Amino acid sequence: MSANVFAGDRNIESVAYDLALALASGDQSIITPEKLIQRIADILPSCREVAKKKFNEENPEPKGKVFF
Repeated sequence: MSANVFAGDRNIESVAYDLALALASGDQSIITPEKLIQRIADILPSCREVAKKKFNEENPEPKGKVFF
């Protein structure tokens, strides 16, 4: 069973930023705040794509027609 990443007030941007921060924090070559921010900025676009994909998996579009 997998956890719902978008529980509570989580949104695509907050999940993407947390992913980028976690990945950048693991880079041992980053020793200044400026380099950390730059690394986050570099990988944030790809983290957004992954977060958007996961969001869509957890919140699928309704299929079919609704009749009233």
